[in-house]
Amino acid sequence: MEKKYTAIVRKSKLEYVAICLELNVSARGEDLADVEKNLRTAIELYLVDIKEHPETAVSSISTDEFIEFLRDTEPEWYKEPGEGVLLRPLEVHEVPSYA
Repeated sequence: MEKKYTAIVRKSKLEYVAICLELNVSARGEDLADVEKNLRTAIELYLVDIKEHPETAVSSISTDEFIEFLRDTEPEWYKEPGEGVLLRPLEVHEVPSYA
């Protein structure tokens, strides 16, 4: 059984950006199919690289890096929340898992 990885995909102003949470590997693409293909490739290459170089430290994305990813890919429609509102909208359609 192959290991599955969780990815978050967001659309920025110019392109789609995806990040694998468990490996902290990212990819970009012009559309969802392109970003998914690119992320699968990036994960596969990363896994080959860590097999060839076992000294490579593998770590999941940190909270600070994840917050930076969300800020960098903030949708155009987003507006600052009103005074006293702490929550920010996060549009999630599906969280895919990649093997």
